[in-house]
Amino acid sequence: MLLLMMSLAGCNENEKLIRVDYQLSEMRTGDDGIITDEDQVKSIGAQLERVNWENAKVEIARKEDLTLTLFYLYDPNMPERLEEYKIWFHDYRVAEIVDLNEHKYGKLSRIDAEMLLNAVK
Repeated sequence: MLLLMMSLAGCNENEKLIRVDYQLSEMRTGDDGIITDEDQVKSIGAQLERVNWENAKVEIARKEDLTLTLFYLYDPNMPERLEEYKIWFHDYRVAEIVDLNEHKYGKLSRIDAEMLLNAVK
């Protein structure tokens, strides 16, 4: 059991977030893009780690404001692993997020939501 836990922990050390693609909805101004700057990529990853996730099926009436696709590299000889998130920002700047891979729902506080939005800009 101990060896299994150590090997699983070792896998996460090799995981590296290397790129973030984003798409803005038609309702928001700006262009879609790719973020490869290491500081921006780390900032986005850090904000998503702050989300309090829950297992819930959520339907939000309007189209998302932002779609993020995160690219994780485990092994240079293997393709990246992708994680996709749909994000809605509200007037009071709280963000609601749906993790499409894990089928989870979460929220970010106003401050964390603003930091995420600024990291994408």
